[in-house]
Amino acid sequence: KMTDDKQPIDQLIDSYVEQTASSSLDKITYQLIEDYMEQRESRSLDKLFDALAKAQLNMEEARTDSKNPFFRSNYADFSSIVRASRKPLAEQGLAITQIIFEDHKGRLVLRTRLGHTSGQWIDSFVPVGECKNKEGKSDIQAFGSKLTYLKRYTYAAIAGVVAAGEDDDGEKAMERRKTTTERLSELEKVTP
Repeated sequence: KMTDDKQPIDQLIDSYVEQTASSSLDKITYQLIEDYMEQRESRSLDKLFDALAKAQLNMEEARTDSKNPFFRSNYADFSSIVRASRKPLAEQGLAITQIIFEDHKGRLVLRTRLGHTSGQWIDSFVPVGECKNKEGKSDIQAFGSKLTYLKRYTYAAIAGVVAAGEDDDGEKAMERRKTTTERLSELEKVTP
């Protein structure tokens, strides 16, 4: 069934999921669905990789000059990562775009695409998810922070940008350390 709020490809995907590879789907439709769901890169990548290798030779490390005041660490912010890579990428005919879209199941997804003037490209997809405050309501500022964080990491990954020195804005994968107050409290419990 056609509905006004869905794109034709989304309807094909829903149909495929409902029919679970039923024989009523012809081979071309099945291939179209498979390509749409699985394709993360153009069929040929030789020119893109040649250009990316040349661009990376001229990239500088991203400066870790932003501070995380809560954990007293430095990290490479998004603008530092872009500054380290944009000119070398452009000189080789490469560009990066990042867009948010809603997938066929209504989830927000960040797509980061590295494209070359030849038409070759590579995509990276990361689910964005929602951000809610303590009351359970949508929090647009938290969403903006999360989106910037995701954009920074996916941009750096697809371009091959590395940060100078230690960049621990990921705070060692969120293994939070106890505060001094928590540690002192624990010590007081075991000390006679």
